[in-house]
Amino acid sequence: MRPPMRSSIACTRCRKSKIKCTSSLQSIQTIRSIQNIQGENIGAHSPCDNCVKTGKECVFKLPDNSPLKRTDPPTTTKQERDGGPDRKKLKKIDDISKVDNQKASVYAEEVLSAPFLTEDMWEQVLDLYKLHFAPELPFLHLPTMKEKLGRKFKTSQPDSSSDLNLVLLGVLTLTARFHPDLVKYLAHICNNQPGNARTRPVQTQFDPAAASEYYADILTMALGPLRTAMKVASVERVAALLMLGLYDWSQARPKAGGLGAWMYVGLAIRMAQYLGLGFGDVPESGDPHARAIDIQRRNSCQQSQVALEKEVRRRTMFSCFILDRMLACGKERVSIIQREDLQIQLPCSEDKFDLAMEVQTGFLTDRGRHGLDDSVLSRFIQLVDIWGEVSKFSSRGGRLNEISFPWDDRTTFYKLNEKLAIFDAELPGTFTFSRSNYFKHENHQASSAYVLLHMLRCVCLIMLHREYIPFVPIRCKQPEGPLDSPTFPKDEPPKGFWIASAEQVFKGAREIVDLIEICQRKDKLPQSTIVLFAIWTAAFVGLYAVHFPQMDTERHMLDYDFENPRQEESMAEVFRRGSVAYTYVTLNKMSTWLKMASTYVGILRQMDKYFEKIKQDYYQFAANNARAEQKTLRVREGGTGGGLEEYRLMSKKLKDFGFLQPDEHEHEHVDGPERSSPSTTEHAPSADMEAFRTSPPAKTSEPTPVSSFTAINHTPIMPAAEVGRDTGYPTPLPEVYSDSWRYHSHTQQQQHQPPPPAYTVSGAMLNPEAIAAEAHGRVLMQEKENFLDSLKKEDPIDSFLDSLKKEEPRRIGTIGDLGYFSSGDSQLAVADMPFSDSSYIPALTDSYQFLQQMTEY
Repeated sequence: MRPPMRSSIACTRCRKSKIKCTSSLQSIQTIRSIQNIQGENIGAHSPCDNCVKTGKECVFKLPDNSPLKRTDPPTTTKQERDGGPDRKKLKKIDDISKVDNQKASVYAEEVLSAPFLTEDMWEQVLDLYKLHFAPELPFLHLPTMKEKLGRKFKTSQPDSSSDLNLVLLGVLTLTARFHPDLVKYLAHICNNQPGNARTRPVQTQFDPAAASEYYADILTMALGPLRTAMKVASVERVAALLMLGLYDWSQARPKAGGLGAWMYVGLAIRMAQYLGLGFGDVPESGDPHARAIDIQRRNSCQQSQVALEKEVRRRTMFSCFILDRMLACGKERVSIIQREDLQIQLPCSEDKFDLAMEVQTGFLTDRGRHGLDDSVLSRFIQLVDIWGEVSKFSSRGGRLNEISFPWDDRTTFYKLNEKLAIFDAELPGTFTFSRSNYFKHENHQASSAYVLLHMLRCVCLIMLHREYIPFVPIRCKQPEGPLDSPTFPKDEPPKGFWIASAEQVFKGAREIVDLIEICQRKDKLPQSTIVLFAIWTAAFVGLYAVHFPQMDTERHMLDYDFENPRQEESMAEVFRRGSVAYTYVTLNKMSTWLKMASTYVGILRQMDKYFEKIKQDYYQFAANNARAEQKTLRVREGGTGGGLEEYRLMSKKLKDFGFLQPDEHEHEHVDGPERSSPSTTEHAPSADMEAFRTSPPAKTSEPTPVSSFTAINHTPIMPAAEVGRDTGYPTPLPEVYSDSWRYHSHTQQQQHQPPPPAYTVSGAMLNPEAIAAEAHGRVLMQEKENFLDSLKKEDPIDSFLDSLKKEEPRRIGTIGDLGYFSSGDSQLAVADMPFSDSSYIPALTDSYQFLQQMTEY
């Protein structure tokens, strides 16, 4: 009689140890469907918790009909459950922190020999590297790496090259956080949990960043002590330093800054310059010896190996160039590598690189590429060079340093705009942006460079054209020139110039959103810092369009159709629907692996509150400023400017790529909004964000709802923007009086400079709302006292009418409260209103009836 077949099966190690296996793959039929020829699994399941704890490979094998008796002594079972000697070796990080370089290299080899780092695991890790980091760090020749790893697993002997181990550790540092099985293995290693799988279930919290941190620490030790590391140079060490720097930059937070990345990349660049990686393709004139050697190499049997070595050196140097420009994107950041110092040709195409073929590609400064080997990577590097100039122009003041109009060919803006236009015009047809072109590159596993190329191109357009768009365009009916000095006459620019310039900003942001959507469908969005910066830039442009929809004339960002059903209803509308919601979800997802993303999530939410608050402040004080003899330019005080004084306070957070200098006042956003309640993620802003901190009004017993806004000169009442409303964000500015406040010439602005206000907006000063509320309270108290004194001396009815007529404009200008006469519901409590203690104000529900009674007096 055939014995009954079991319905589930344990892995080989758990079955041998006679313990419960917790793998998600326990069906015999499922195992049979994924078996290979040898009868073992091929990695199509997640490892069980017991194998994760011991750091062993999890293997499934169908049981024999007559299982053999156990031949191992019982002690081995306990040794495997407790982790064995391999587990103990992986815990010795702290014990060897002060040992010499040789022992650190030995330990690095032991870490790389962990049982769970199988050949299949390395295949998956290298695929992750190619997807996420190959465009920025393109120096890895994957066929060679796979060949060396295969030889290592075949011979079961450690590789004699310690520099190769540095590269492997660098790859694991960048990619471990993206591999769920590595995250599980490393979580148990880092948490140092003892293994008694029978009685103690695994309850480890898996943090993807901890896996990469583990390998980053190992790599730092393997590089050796500081004095030793400064005296050893190799191409592999340059690559390891670049990978360590890129990882540190992705984890940079405002409170800690990015000094580690700055130093690692700077050291890599100096080492690359020492090795001469930026030279070799342009032989010096009159040097026949160099030419003879080059000809000899071309004719030798090792031509392929020589070509590969030269290409790896070129790509390593261009990796230094890319990261140098990336870290220099910000105020007071200076790049190290100059364009003219790179006397090497651009990288070749990926197929030529894989086949180790030597081809001619042209140089960084070449304009035409006719007849030469072309690639998306080489175009991307040329764009990085342009990006460096655009970021320098933006971070050093942008339009404020220009000598003429932006359409003047002498200005930096005009020259950079022409460079970008020429770059676009010279792109081959298969390199231009379209969905079909993306799938062509994705079919050859080369979509990452294509995505970074077009995301960076859009970032350049946004950074360049946003310089001439008002930061807070409340008074604008459509895109127009700057409202703050230096300004331009209304009739000077070419027809449609400002509208076309603004459209470049919103169109570029929409292309970034479209790229995200295309990549997310196959879960192939590169998780690089350049992609992160591009998504953040698009998210902020979308938020700007929602708050000021008249600026997005073609509705590139406003008409994006997306709704996040998982978002809480308490969240603002802008984060639940539309382009901002889509980028917000993407940033939240990226924050799982990149800490920099969680910081951008917090800033995006702060900026939404900021735009709401400054619009409220503008309408509160606009009436006073319109009647004032000396008009202010400050938008927060109802002025006629475009918010330049506000933009300067927060320009570093909005314009800089990442956070280099630490900000001691910045409160860390520990968790993204998707993993915690909204109350736990709303931290106090830093000093330069104080300008838009919100606080409750002073001296009020209950919150004051924002119900209405009334313009001056008896114009129709327009509804004010409500915080958390479900509709869009229209700009409540009536056209009947908008034109009268616009187009003040630069001369008039200089002649009517207002005195310093009592509530100056500054990053280190008090909240402007609280100061305005305090000033409002003093005005009300003074009006009450004057009115009571007048009642004692004059006829009450005449005194009341005269005071009402006299003080009405002042009262309305102070509190904006004509809503009482239009709706019967005041923004303020009755006790806080002028004349509140008068017995001549009856409690009427019909405000019109009240006005009729007033006329009868």
